[in-house]
Amino acid sequence: MKAEILQILSARRILAILIFLPIIFTAVFGGLFYNNLVTGVPIIIVNLDDGLKSQKILRDLYDTPEVEVIAVEGDAANISARMLEIGANGAVVIPKDFSQKISRGESVTVELIIDNTNTILGGTVARAVQSVISTESAEALIANRIAAGWNAAQAQNSMLKLSTRIFYNPTSGYSDFFLTVLIIHSAQIAVVFTLAPLFVEEKFSRAEIFEKPLEILSAKILIYTAIEAAVVAICFSIGIKFFGLICRGNFLEIMLITAAFLFSVVSFALAAGAWVKIPYHAISYTLAYVMPSILFTGAIWERYSMDNVSLFLSYVMPIGYAAVDLRNLFLKGAVHGWEFHALILLMFGAIFFAAGLAGLKFGGRGNAEDNATRNISAG
Repeated sequence: MKAEILQILSARRILAILIFLPIIFTAVFGGLFYNNLVTGVPIIIVNLDDGLKSQKILRDLYDTPEVEVIAVEGDAANISARMLEIGANGAVVIPKDFSQKISRGESVTVELIIDNTNTILGGTVARAVQSVISTESAEALIANRIAAGWNAAQAQNSMLKLSTRIFYNPTSGYSDFFLTVLIIHSAQIAVVFTLAPLFVEEKFSRAEIFEKPLEILSAKILIYTAIEAAVVAICFSIGIKFFGLICRGNFLEIMLITAAFLFSVVSFALAAGAWVKIPYHAISYTLAYVMPSILFTGAIWERYSMDNVSLFLSYVMPIGYAAVDLRNLFLKGAVHGWEFHALILLMFGAIFFAAGLAGLKFGGRGNAEDNATRNISAG
């Protein structure tokens, strides 16, 4: 154990990646996500009407912080090309005779065109414009009822109203939605892409491989899991302290499932390093497993909407058992079944641990001289 700690301390580049990569991810993306409200999304207004009602919609859209009106056009032809030309994410087309039809109580349609290349910006435009149009529609209905002889109280009170309450992430903040997932993903990248090739390069005698394989792997798993768990705890704390990350759950429970996840990741990295002979193979072979795993967590792309192949992948990647539970522990304060998922992660770790033992014995590890020759040829 002492030798393992000294080896880690001497490998400063590896230690720096293990510690600072998750912290850098937390700081950079936490800062990006900290401004929870998307504002100033550029839109175009095409106003084909010359009445007062359309002017009111224009004023309301100008006063809506989520969008920024960057052009007012008088022609709806080639609107998509115009949006592309000036970089607008949406266009609102107010039809001809809009004001007159509203005044007569007739039905009229305002067209909303959205560039949904960026779904976040597209959704922001849709919500902002729908809010303005809904308000205008309600006011028009009240005015028409009053004109028909209703008194003001009757006209307003008979409206259908929507009362909305949002739990757990009321500001729809990206830091609360995504930062916990990003932190553990960055931790698994740091562990796999440093520990796996480092383990390939490490020299063992045949006696060590056949007499002490348990000690070799156990020491590394214990040390690296502890180090990275401490780093992740620091990252979570940075998110809470500086980026408004909400934490309603028990921090001990959060760290228990985090430790179980990291145990499985460290074991996976060692298993990969035990079976390959060239260090860069340890990275290239694990790349296809680790990098896309964030897509199959169920935290971004819900499992119930996955196809069968994607659903299968989500269940054979350890992060799929940690990401949603961690986010729910942070935001909801509790989650049913996290203990079971932690147990599954420990089972993943045990399977990878066994694969690592097999790799040490049967994966082509030679004596110290063989290892030295292999490392020279790899370089």
